[in-house]
Amino acid sequence: MEEKGFFQTRPGRLTIAFCVIMAAFVLMLTGLHLENDILCLIGFIMTAAAMLYSPIEGHLYARFKNK
Repeated sequence: MEEKGFFQTRPGRLTIAFCVIMAAFVLMLTGLHLENDILCLIGFIMTAAAMLYSPIEGHLYARFKNK
């Protein structure tokens, strides 16, 4: 059996999603400080994508994987 690296496991991928959320938070704060709507929007999209990763992987990907 081949051993997986940490970032190839579910906890590892969730750690990456958490790091993306933290980077997006910094991006949104920078956008607010500079009054730049584009930075805020990019940060929001990054946050939404990272938060939706777990349900999408857990439900949709598992459904297609079993077929």
